[in-house]
Amino acid sequence: MKRKILFVTCTLFSICSAFQSNASNEDSVRIFEAGNKRIILIENDYKQRVDIQVYEFNNEHDSVCYEKIFVGHYRDGKSSERRKYVAMINIPMPGWKSKHFDPHWAGFGVGFADFAGRGDAKDIPLRSSKSLEFNLNLFEEAIPISNRYRWSVVTGFGIRWTRYHIKGNRHFEEIDDYTYLVEAPEDRNYKKSKLGITTLNIPLLVEWQNHKGNLFFSTGIVGSVKTWSSSRIVYTEGPEGKKYKEKVDKGMTLRPVTMDILTQAGTRRWGVYVRYSPINIFEHKKGPELYPLSVGLMWYLF
Repeated sequence: MKRKILFVTCTLFSICSAFQSNASNEDSVRIFEAGNKRIILIENDYKQRVDIQVYEFNNEHDSVCYEKIFVGHYRDGKSSERRKYVAMINIPMPGWKSKHFDPHWAGFGVGFADFAGRGDAKDIPLRSSKSLEFNLNLFEEAIPISNRYRWSVVTGFGIRWTRYHIKGNRHFEEIDDYTYLVEAPEDRNYKKSKLGITTLNIPLLVEWQNHKGNLFFSTGIVGSVKTWSSSRIVYTEGPEGKKYKEKVDKGMTLRPVTMDILTQAGTRRWGVYVRYSPINIFEHKKGPELYPLSVGLMWYLF
């Protein structure tokens, strides 16, 4: 109660002082409140003068009052101003964006494509040196979850081209809603037999970086949508060994949507990755059981 009475007394005293020093019978006085500030506007049409006074609420040292921080006089195109400057210390507060986090997804990569040693993988011999996958990741976004320990959730968008080269005179072909590994006719000699798959990929990874940002590790899942697939062969036929190219099948019974587990590690713009899918690339009971496994190198150039 004592503080309220003192506050009202100080306010009335400040306003009365302003009136005595600046007001006359022709004065028009208006008072505005803005936050912790009180603005007094005094206009005198006879003298063609405008006075502005700004007071700031102050309750330091057990006193409550408004303290004058600005006085301005404006008359006949001339002005006179006086301010009270208060020194302030700007203390930077920690935030999510106080340290730059450069995620590792967007870029270009190449890896060796294979099948994990489970299911029917042993019955599908691949030419390992020619079975490759190419990754072109076009977009990335990081959502920090711990700025202190440099953790972020990373997502984005990318495209992957995978080509599995099959050994021997065999190729993949769909027959009666089932994809088989079919033997070639006796008079044909396969030079190439490959299964090609193209997918669009969206990752959901958790990435860690050291405080310097030159080392990273990430792991998570990648959702993939198949956009194109085909089974192609290159063969020779007849006594003259004439060379032919043929697209045996397309689409087949490959899953339209699948999921991979991706793990990456590296330094700055370079990294290695391991990708494994726990889901068969073919639909349930519509093809051999094959689980993709690849190892490769990424260049994070975007």
